[in-house]
Amino acid sequence: MSEREDRRFHDQLDFIGVRAHVTATAVLQMCIELRRAGIFDDEAMGRIKDAMAKEVALSRPRGIYADEYANARRRLDEIFAGRGKLASSVEELAGRSAAVSGS
Repeated sequence: MSEREDRRFHDQLDFIGVRAHVTATAVLQMCIELRRAGIFDDEAMGRIKDAMAKEVALSRPRGIYADEYANARRRLDEIFAGRGKLASSVEELAGRSAAVSGS
């Protein structure tokens, strides 16, 4: 899809309220399980991660799409590979954000 089509899809999801952490967690777990079962190959997982990274990038301000996409894709690769340590609390997540921004 083009960025324009991706943005339209993003807007549709936003309109119906598909933003819940529960949904994201379920999708991640289903992908992991389907990969373990041999149903998803590496190419399918790549397409799924690309779609997720595009959605993350589209939710950011215009003009930083490419940087946000690359960052989201790298983090998704780490999460799916089991290397990414997820924040265990809002406070921990806020601490990481402050460390990254230098404040």
